Amino acid sequence: MTSKSQNLLPEENLTLITGATGSLGQELLYQILQARPQSHFLVLARSGSKKQSGGAEKRVKAILRKHLSGEELEDAWQRVTVLEGDISEQYLGLSSQLYSQVAERLEQVIHSAAAVRFDQPIEEAREINLEGTRRALDLARLAQRSGNKVRFDYIGTAYIAGKRKGVIYEHELEHRQPFHNTYEQSKYEAEIMVRAYRDELPLTVYRPSIIIGNSRTGETSNFKAFYWPIRVYAMGQMKMLPGVANCKIDLVPVDFVASAVIELSGRKDTENGCYHLTAGRENLITLREIMNAAISFFKVKPPVLIPPALLKIAESGLGRFLLNEHTYKTLTLGRPYYPYFALKLQFDNSQAVKALAGSGIKAPPPRQFFERLFSYCVETDWGRKQAPEVADKNEKEVLDVAGMAGTV
Repeated sequence: MTSKSQNLLPEENLTLITGATGSLGQELLYQILQARPQSHFLVLARSGSKKQSGGAEKRVKAILRKHLSGEELEDAWQRVTVLEGDISEQYLGLSSQLYSQVAERLEQVIHSAAAVRFDQPIEEAREINLEGTRRALDLARLAQRSGNKVRFDYIGTAYIAGKRKGVIYEHELEHRQPFHNTYEQSKYEAEIMVRAYRDELPLTVYRPSIIIGNSRTGETSNFKAFYWPIRVYAMGQMKMLPGVANCKIDLVPVDFVASAVIELSGRKDTENGCYHLTAGRENLITLREIMNAAISFFKVKPPVLIPPALLKIAESGLGRFLLNEHTYKTLTLGRPYYPYFALKLQFDNSQAVKALAGSGIKAPPPRQFFERLFSYCVETDWGRKQAPEVADKNEKEVLDVAGMAGTV
């Protein structure tokens, strides 16, 4: 695989992908290279270190090597140009000259980059999720003004619904309910901003629910969110869990989400649409089912479920007195995730199902591949055995479970 200078852009029309080193972006990049064999892709990626020259290119190469080898790998690499940049910076971290060159050749932006953290101050969350999206939009708008017809595909989240209850539909957006965290809020604000450009740019919005590993291989590069309670189960540290046993949780495998985005983003009839890339209300799985699957696989004792309303008491001085230090620390570390174990909403995905009909793309029931997910966790020691270049660095750790394990 030969190195290519980001200053030598191909002449043909280009598709820019942001967030390609994230957990969803990795799958998206691999699949789109297979699905569009005649297309050339620009991949915007950070170096990973300010002192490391060429780090972005190395990270993208490592991602492709996970799936491809030999001639397939060489062919794919010839159709990828890595742009070392950052959506948090002016001109996406590119030189003004390169930025203009990209705009002159651009025909599509698939914006996947995001800071998937629940514990950030709102201004920090906005810097990536809102302002980063604005910068990606600015590039698409410049390309449009340069005479190109540019499409903008935005990957948001179904959880912009915040603390709403009941059934959430794809055509719905604005509401006055609060949010569980700054991630939800900043993504909500970003989608409102994106939609404001509907008259200027053809755009499509995708709202995945909770993304988990590959349904066929179990592979993931992100061991947070869904994986956090599973991991502490396996370590024998989850003694108590705030949640509702019959709470229905919406889980979708990363390969389904990537396939759906590629299919829908390649069709004109989906322009200006909004699609819930969710499990479907018939495929929702309860918290109790997830717990039982993990307990059965890892051969551990079940935690005690407590009503979420008791969490404040459990974390208070009284709770610390009544609980052992081990249980208290575990309980406190998991706080960002507990709201998702007691939600009272469901996502209607009728428009997505209709649009994907005939494509063969459908979210599989997660209970069918839980064992694959858990096996991959064990095989990679919860990501520790993954190559550093492949591990998801865009989505920073919210909780350091391994560090916690050494201190309690």
